[in-house]
Amino acid sequence: MLIDNTEPDQDMDEDILPGAVPRDLKNIIDVMYADINNPDIATDEYFADRTILTTTNAVVQRINEAVSQRLSGDSHEYLSVDSVDDDNEGNFFEPEVLHTVSINGIPPHKLALKEGAPIMMMRNLNPDLGLCNGTRLRVVKLKPHVIHATIMTGERQGQDVLIPRIVFVSDGDSRDSPFRLRRKQFPVEPAFAMTVNKAQGQTVQNLGLHLATPCFSHGQIYVALSRVTSRCVDRVPTARRGRRSVHR
Repeated sequence: MLIDNTEPDQDMDEDILPGAVPRDLKNIIDVMYADINNPDIATDEYFADRTILTTTNAVVQRINEAVSQRLSGDSHEYLSVDSVDDDNEGNFFEPEVLHTVSINGIPPHKLALKEGAPIMMMRNLNPDLGLCNGTRLRVVKLKPHVIHATIMTGERQGQDVLIPRIVFVSDGDSRDSPFRLRRKQFPVEPAFAMTVNKAQGQTVQNLGLHLATPCFSHGQIYVALSRVTSRCVDRVPTARRGRRSVHR
């Protein structure tokens, strides 16, 4: 497990410019996904046995975008169909405004994926087929109306599935959305990284843990450490103050 336990710099907070990757995160990505484009190594098992955990969805998104850019192949962008669930309010919001709304638990308007990338289910789609919230899969083929993927974990490991778009409806109580957003999008998200809370129920052999934010509680650290099944420890230097531990 690769642990970034350095003290956060004042200029490396959540307001970093979009697309920029702080040096500490880059170091974690370099170690965790060094063989991402080696077909002999980057198998389903390779992606199933590793992930990067951090504190917030904003950092997760930043890591997922950075690792996805390193993965070879073309990026496919899926755009959602958005509307307001309450017809009485529908005329007050232009589609362009609805597209900018970001709500936890609902995929974004623009969902960028690559074939060969790991993804995670965001909803219970079909438990009988293994398509449950938190199931991790690997993209096989990106088609206009379905995603062909292989389940990487659980009892259905190795099974091929087709994932359609579904409709998400927000509860209307979110501070980010004073109305009930209705969004039709694929119920998946990239899974190179995830939040500690999302990782509950997951186990991996290789874990990168980004601790450079003060909102990490002792409970979150316990949950993160309990996700790792390996015990060997290596020490590697950091670019900033402190050290990192690597368990393999």
